[in-house]
Amino acid sequence: MNLIEMYQRRSKALERYVRRLLGNSADAADVSQEAFLRVYAAELGGQTPVSEALLYTVARNLALSELRKRTTRATDTIADLDALGVIAPGANPEAQLQERQYIGAVELAMQRMAPKCLEVFRLRKIDNLSHAEIGERLNISTKTVERHITRALQLCHEALADCEDGGRRAARRPPEHTKEKRA
Repeated sequence: MNLIEMYQRRSKALERYVRRLLGNSADAADVSQEAFLRVYAAELGGQTPVSEALLYTVARNLALSELRKRTTRATDTIADLDALGVIAPGANPEAQLQERQYIGAVELAMQRMAPKCLEVFRLRKIDNLSHAEIGERLNISTKTVERHITRALQLCHEALADCEDGGRRAARRPPEHTKEKRA
């Protein structure tokens, strides 16, 4: 079966397969189309014979790559300190007071972070290292880096919510690094 016949017979099935992996129809259509294009390029280059197994393998790898990109984009987007709601220095005293409270809340969140979580957060936000660079430097996986960043941001968001809530919730929570490890 050549690639054109395979496209006519298998394009919808491939798209359904990719949609199950990604959970999104638009991305599934894009990834499926890209898979066909890559298999076509391989066929033109004479690198490998076309087969359904090759097509599905390329599609799966592209889908997994898309999932990795989503995770990185999610932690990077959420992680911007600007998105935490810290106000730029302003002229009016109320804005300056609120800014100091927000900064204090983020500092409190950083004090509550486990040491490794704090180190990862600083490397990402202050040193602007990529997840891969942080993982290499600390000898941990990029998935672990993402988990630390996600947890750090969660603590920052909670601290900012506490700040707006008058700090009532913060007093009840112990720092992360003093919590007992569960077996």
